[in-house]
Amino acid sequence: MICAYKQAVEDSSRLLKTALTGLKPELHRFGNFEQLTTLASGKLLDLIFLSCFGEISHNLSFVEEVKAIPLLAFIPLIVQHPNPAPEDLRRLLASPVDEILEGSLADHMTAARLRMAVNRSFRDINVNPSSRLPGPATIEKVLRQEIAEGNRFAVCYADLDDFKAYNDYYGYFSGDKVIKMASRIIRDIVYRHQKTGFVGHIAGDDFIFVVDATRAKPVCSEILKEFDRQVPTMYEPRDRKNGFIISKSRRGIPETYPIMTLSIAVIINKDGMFEHVGELSHMIADLKSYTKTLPGSNFVIERRKKY
Repeated sequence: MICAYKQAVEDSSRLLKTALTGLKPELHRFGNFEQLTTLASGKLLDLIFLSCFGEISHNLSFVEEVKAIPLLAFIPLIVQHPNPAPEDLRRLLASPVDEILEGSLADHMTAARLRMAVNRSFRDINVNPSSRLPGPATIEKVLRQEIAEGNRFAVCYADLDDFKAYNDYYGYFSGDKVIKMASRIIRDIVYRHQKTGFVGHIAGDDFIFVVDATRAKPVCSEILKEFDRQVPTMYEPRDRKNGFIISKSRRGIPETYPIMTLSIAVIINKDGMFEHVGELSHMIADLKSYTKTLPGSNFVIERRKKY
């Protein structure tokens, strides 16, 4: 993780490293707002940490300044104060700060609360805002764990066919509704079949779900059936009746696109088939490309050995 911090005492860096042990923090000190924006322009910051003492007014102004610009607004900002006055604490709580830590970082409880706040911020950032499903970082973590434990599991990569044409034709608002519909269908069916399954949202119209190998077929079949049942309702009556829309291709040429379908590529990990996520990712991306060439909604389970 990359952390920007404003130092109030000389040992802030040491205390932060101790508090964030295990997260391998890369710490960068800043002294003012301009230095912070310059730092954020060159690095993808995971956290902004502000340690302060005494009266809080100038720090509140800094917090508001940070949260007012898009470059910094969505980076978790944690303020630590050893002993804020009641009025200062009230003002902090009313500010756009993401977390407030009372107490010294040298205190074990304060350090523990910092770690908890950081973990919670990472979890919240890694949730897709449309689907509310975990994103790439969590997906990778789950797959790494499954591989490390030697489990026999199915990784299923679901991708909407002709979504871009639909999104260009109806607009991003309607496209977002389709993403929410698809995520809801996948999530509900996966967890209905397996409470311990996993559903993640890679980005856009791409989803990953992980289930026991024996459940892959019934889960995929039900997802495709339910998607095909619901997706026509996302079209205007005229387009639904025609069974297609006319939208521009990536080359800017008007083309006919049928009602959207769903393709699912399935890889079964068995007998320690994969050693790391990269191998699995490459293979499933290749299978997904093939699956999308098939007409209609389909799922394909890879039968070949690892390559």
